[in-house]
Amino acid sequence: MNAAKLYTINECCELLSIGRTKMYDMMSTDMIRYITVGAARRIPHSELMRFQEIRH
Repeated sequence: MNAAKLYTINECCELLSIGRTKMYDMMSTDMIRYITVGAARRIPHSELMRFQEIRH
């Protein structure tokens, strides 16, 4: 099984060089999609790649 990498909010903030508030804003407007694992939100690696593509 090929498990996809899931990033925490803090990891995404670091990778994208943005703050937590901006990250939550982008998640709430569906600019960045996420999944919920229990009570935690996680961003799939593929979603970060998609976001990078539309950003450039």
